[in-house]
Amino acid sequence: MPQPRDVNLFVPEMTSFLLPFHGERAELIALAQRWAAEHGVFLAVERFYPRYAAGPVPDGLSLAAAIEEFDPVRRLCLRKREFELGAVTPSEFLNRNPESLVIILEPLTDDGLRSTAISARMADLDELRWWIAIVREEYERMHVGAWSTDPETARRMHVPDHRHTQGAHELAANGVAMLAAAGSAVLEFDDLD
Repeated sequence: MPQPRDVNLFVPEMTSFLLPFHGERAELIALAQRWAAEHGVFLAVERFYPRYAAGPVPDGLSLAAAIEEFDPVRRLCLRKREFELGAVTPSEFLNRNPESLVIILEPLTDDGLRSTAISARMADLDELRWWIAIVREEYERMHVGAWSTDPETARRMHVPDHRHTQGAHELAANGVAMLAAAGSAVLEFDDLD
């Protein structure tokens, strides 16, 4: 009878964070470009439609230009090491490229702007703390507070820690609906006059 193979089932423990907020697409692209320049990290872009693909942002090419060439880009990734390519799904890309900071890019549609997020899932706690410090600095500059309303039930709930960028603030001030990441809830920012 064959003996079972010795299989290494060790998977490093991962720690993660997720910071939801409303942010205008161009602002998030500029933010990722600035972080890459300031901290010497690598950038990659991902598109999910019509077929999944991921690619690095070549040296000397602006992130905005790379996005234009690769559109429709839905996710940006930043990483201290070069990206391993060849993934055929978004989850495979993140599995091949652990220790990545991820920024979701939500498009502005006729319905409004959906909430976005910055997230990371890492085994290296020192690297995770490094990214959190960088993100926290930006997060602290954002506007804070919102009311969430479900249009189907008219139920309102205060979300005191919901953040939004200046670009999202200006869009909301001009009547653009700020939508939840999923579902039909609409958010109204506390500091909107």
